[in-house]
Amino acid sequence: MNRISAATRISIAIVCLTITVLLGAQTLGLLPNAFQEALDGRKKLCESLAIYCSLAGRQGDVETVREAAVAIMSRNPEVLSLALRKADGSIVVQTGNHEKHWKELSGEKSTSTQVQVPLFEGKERWGNLQISFKPLAASGFWGFLHHPVFKLIAFIATAGYLVYLFYLRKTLQYLDPSSVIPGRVKAMLDTLAEGVLVLDKQERIVLANESFGSLIGRPAAGLQGTTVSKLPWSTPESDSAPSSFPWMAAITANTVQRGTALSLPGTDGGKRTVTVNCAPITGGDGNTRGALVTFDDVTVIEAKNTQLRNMLDMLKQSRDEIDRQNRELQALATTDPLTGCRNRRSFYSEFQTHWSRAERYNEVLSCVMVDVDHFKRINDRYGHSVGDQVLQHVAERLRSMVRDCDLICRYGGEEFCVVLPQTNLDAAKLAGERYRHAIETSPCGSIAVTVSVGVSSITLGAHTPLELLDQADKSLYGAKRGGRNRVASWDQVRNEGEIADRPNQVEAIAAADAQAKAPILFSAVSALMSALAYRDKGTAAHSQRVADLCVAASANLIPIADLFVLEVAALLHDIGKLGVPDTILLKPGPLTPEEWKIMRGHDQMGEEIIAAAFASPELTNLVRMHHAWFGGSPHVANLPQGEKIPVAARILSIADAYDAMTSDRVYRKGRSREDAFAELRRCAGTQFDPQLVERFIEAVLAREASHRHRSASATPRTALMIRLDVERLACAVEARNLSMLTELARRVASAAAEDGLLQVAECANEVQRAATGSGDVEQIRRLTDDLLKLCRSSPQPMTPAKAEIRPSAAA
Repeated sequence: MNRISAATRISIAIVCLTITVLLGAQTLGLLPNAFQEALDGRKKLCESLAIYCSLAGRQGDVETVREAAVAIMSRNPEVLSLALRKADGSIVVQTGNHEKHWKELSGEKSTSTQVQVPLFEGKERWGNLQISFKPLAASGFWGFLHHPVFKLIAFIATAGYLVYLFYLRKTLQYLDPSSVIPGRVKAMLDTLAEGVLVLDKQERIVLANESFGSLIGRPAAGLQGTTVSKLPWSTPESDSAPSSFPWMAAITANTVQRGTALSLPGTDGGKRTVTVNCAPITGGDGNTRGALVTFDDVTVIEAKNTQLRNMLDMLKQSRDEIDRQNRELQALATTDPLTGCRNRRSFYSEFQTHWSRAERYNEVLSCVMVDVDHFKRINDRYGHSVGDQVLQHVAERLRSMVRDCDLICRYGGEEFCVVLPQTNLDAAKLAGERYRHAIETSPCGSIAVTVSVGVSSITLGAHTPLELLDQADKSLYGAKRGGRNRVASWDQVRNEGEIADRPNQVEAIAAADAQAKAPILFSAVSALMSALAYRDKGTAAHSQRVADLCVAASANLIPIADLFVLEVAALLHDIGKLGVPDTILLKPGPLTPEEWKIMRGHDQMGEEIIAAAFASPELTNLVRMHHAWFGGSPHVANLPQGEKIPVAARILSIADAYDAMTSDRVYRKGRSREDAFAELRRCAGTQFDPQLVERFIEAVLAREASHRHRSASATPRTALMIRLDVERLACAVEARNLSMLTELARRVASAAAEDGLLQVAECANEVQRAATGSGDVEQIRRLTDDLLKLCRSSPQPMTPAKAEIRPSAAA
């Protein structure tokens, strides 16, 4: 938007002042009043005509009056009509359309358009002279425009503005401060990319170059005399006006100001950011006369800085979100989903840390193995869903009793392991007895649960964490052999000679000795798996699934030491793919024969990586032997066959083949479980051990059945709590304890509503209302019976079809 020049503004101001003077003169009556003069003329005309009509009327000369009226109308265009009316209202003479133009007056008072003059004969009134005139001016806005004063003001405003503007432009040419600046200097300033201003002491612009005019979207010539602080400045951080300006600091403090950031509205509707530098201008006497100000447009740089800050904020948010997701994934990766305890792999890593600390600082360390007695019988009788509830119950009891520094893990199907740092053997025995007693005295619903406990300590000669686990595991089997529901320690089992009753004890001791010489650090296993996952997530996921399948199929088949080595071998059996080129490893399609040749070389690379990382011949041999065929290897020479292949290697071979068949690839769809089972059975006897194939299939089916029951009940712990409270509710009915009955009914309703069991929640609410209302025992008994039946027959996972958990006798 272009601002008007100083000469124009001054001209308009002088015109306004002149008009103000004219209006004052008009108010004081110093100017002629055309309206008043017109009224006086009409008054005189009416008086003269009244005298004439009065004389002629008394003589009865009507015709003379009519001729006079016609003559007056013809000579006075302002007269619209004229009438001579007698006192009785009859019209003697009229001209024009008097009836149309005349409106009866209120009283005797005339107006500017209607004049009525009374006529007398002697002292008696004999008639009236009525004359209608045109209005002196039009009504409303148009009447105002035709007012003589307005015409005078309009003339003076137009003519005066033009005369004043012409005069001021000629005069200001001699008063323009910029006229003293040579043209070459102005041209040089206009070539600068920065905006330049020369200001006087009152912040008024004396000179502006073209760059500054372009910056604010105004001609530079029209900025002279403008107060620069009144431009729409704002701070870059907000739209608020700045509290101070750098040029004022330069003028008042006589100091140079640098690097102040300000913003102005841009011509494109956005905001332009400038960096302001100011220097004072001093005269010959040393006093400050003004300031020289430069403006550097940094809008593009500031926009990029803003984008960079926004990007950094987004990256920070993304990093925080990734950290949160990583923490969640870490929790999922290290926690058993059913019991909430640590899983085996995270347990191995943490156990190694505790072991290293105990060795370094010569501290004691103990291990407790806990196994649920007759767990298979519970699964067979009540179903996997109730079996899962029992495991959750045992895990919850254990977690409630361990210390914060203790490490608790679900080691196997129904087996738990607790590592007790800085705890000797006697204290560990007492802890194991507390675990056993707490679980025995806290049944899971109406199911009595007992556990057998095995205890060992680092002081009993274990050289590795795995050997300590093996001692606790053997002690656990000693406790089971001694009758279950008891605690046995390694010193007792070893001294009583019960180790001979544990299967494969010779191989277990040999394996433990081997591990003592070449321990497998699970932290190194985790590092290699992280590297494999970074290189190829699909291969890492396959290795983890194979390890889970091996653990499931090897339960109660091989010693704990061999099971650990098998799990590590399953995790690392494809580690050699780290050395396969990406063009082959990540190829989205079938491989060529040459590429297959390179891919098969990863087996040898994997063996070399494992041998160099762990120096464990047993682990390296197991990874190599899992390629051996039960009926003889057709592609690889010098590999054993049949029963000479280690059991762990045969299991790993079956698990590896099964997961490879059932997994999706970019170039093919994975097979169904039934097709994979059929293929394993077809290759049984040639590639795979027939007996282990059937055992593997049984383990997979049992594992999937357990997972299916678990997924069908999103909150089995809540369902079990509801069932237990319903049983207690039945006891409260028999005891007629209404306060306990009300509280139990409220708990059942709340838990059922949260778990989506709406019918159970409504029935429990009815029990609560009956208990707090009428207190009718028979009604409460009937409602409680309905609630028990509903819990048994509910389609929700309250109680599986196979379950036969009987309520208490009171129910």
